[in-house]
Amino acid sequence: MSGAWGAGEDVKPGSYKEKASDYKLKEKYLSDLRKYRDQVMMGSFMSGTPSTERWGVITEGGMKVFDSFALAQLYSEKAKNKGAGQTYISRLAQKQEGNRVQIIADSINKCFMVESKDPSSGTIETGSCFCVAPNMFITCAHVVQKYDKNSVSDPHKFNRSVKVRLIQGGKMYNAKVLAVDLLLDIALIECDVQTDVFEIDNKIYIGDDIISIGSPHGYENNVSIGNLSSLGKRLYFYEGAPDYMFVDLSIFPGNSGGPVIKASNGKVVGLVTLIVSDTGTYGLNAALEPKYIVDFCRKNINGYK
Repeated sequence: MSGAWGAGEDVKPGSYKEKASDYKLKEKYLSDLRKYRDQVMMGSFMSGTPSTERWGVITEGGMKVFDSFALAQLYSEKAKNKGAGQTYISRLAQKQEGNRVQIIADSINKCFMVESKDPSSGTIETGSCFCVAPNMFITCAHVVQKYDKNSVSDPHKFNRSVKVRLIQGGKMYNAKVLAVDLLLDIALIECDVQTDVFEIDNKIYIGDDIISIGSPHGYENNVSIGNLSSLGKRLYFYEGAPDYMFVDLSIFPGNSGGPVIKASNGKVVGLVTLIVSDTGTYGLNAALEPKYIVDFCRKNINGYK
């Protein structure tokens, strides 16, 4: 890649020098950092297991330790807003990577490809879904019927004549749509198939490592890995429109309805919904935030917790 550097910001002479208080704070930080790392390494050596992820934030009040960079960053920003002055963030220990493969293996069994057919028009839609309760699956409303989000008269009305089936490992299972929310673009499917259930996690942070499992272009249960890019984004402005998260994942048509999974614990933190793009095949990938999934499940699944 070639290019040219642009003119940089002017720097006043001497501006690179640290203030005495900053220098002392950094010295204290490095000393505490070495002590903590020694403790982590010794604990890891004695237990024979890899260290979990740890991030340290130090201010004039001392050091605090967090389980992710996102949490450390959030604390640092809050501390600065409260007048804490300079803060420092550093990785103290690398997280375990060996459990990611196991989480993906467990998650794939809870995900299915969805195929819906409208007998009146012959239209066939495909997408993805995941299990949230015994015999209950979540997908996108647009996977089970076509509609325009901007002209919804009854958000809970759906075409009951549509034929739906779930597909996994070459096996097909007849299913039926129980409920939809067209404003949120979410639907509940019932299918008599035995599989494990996903838990849903409402605690999400920008920068979290995430996994998505879907069926892009009809290729069942394809895995994509990335990061949570942002939260609280408005894409539509009709009454009842939800907020979305943007996810840095490889998402294509057919991924709609698939779960966004937190890589650290295997819990669902979002529902892949749409691609913000001029072409419809590549762009910003948007997912419904977990609070909407939980609320929808509570309203439509008896005894859902």
